Amino acid sequence: MRSNVILSLLLIALIVLTPVSSAQENSAPGTQVRTLLVNELDNGANIQDAANQVSQTVINEGLYFDAAGTAYLSDNQDSFESVVGLLNENATGFELAIAGFTQFPDKASQIITITVLMFPESASEIYNIALQMQVISEDDALLAVINAGVDPSTLTATAAGGTGNTFSPLGVGTGAAGAGGGDTTISAN
Repeated sequence: MRSNVILSLLLIALIVLTPVSSAQENSAPGTQVRTLLVNELDNGANIQDAANQVSQTVINEGLYFDAAGTAYLSDNQDSFESVVGLLNENATGFELAIAGFTQFPDKASQIITITVLMFPESASEIYNIALQMQVISEDDALLAVINAGVDPSTLTATAAGGTGNTFSPLGVGTGAAGAGGGDTTISAN
């Protein structure tokens, strides 16, 4: 009987702590903004009004973003509101970026910066999907990510349309001017 009590207490503790750990895992600003949006929609607001209300609240109250991020969102409030409206059906940074580029290809730079601000852990994915969809130049995409406060050296880039292969610069490996000990002549094969 004593072991049943201990087992019950452990089970209760696990149940109580599970929502806390889930909330910490989903603490990306975009997830928190999405929660506000869903609450507005659950209260009967239409998507446009809900997106407007949530974007205003986030900016006016300085929620979830640092001062630089909030300033960027305030300066680009129309784009931010548009992206917030897309959060209802797109819960990750990757999905949100694709939806944003599809809906607003003329605002690709702002879409990149806003989605990276909302989902900073997805910065490389967002950067790469922008390049793969060819909605923006590589230089402009890089600047948009930097605008979101991401160190560009942390990005893992793939070639547009690539599969994630890494490329070595000349000087590394066989046949690259002698580095690696291989023959440096071009084969006729």
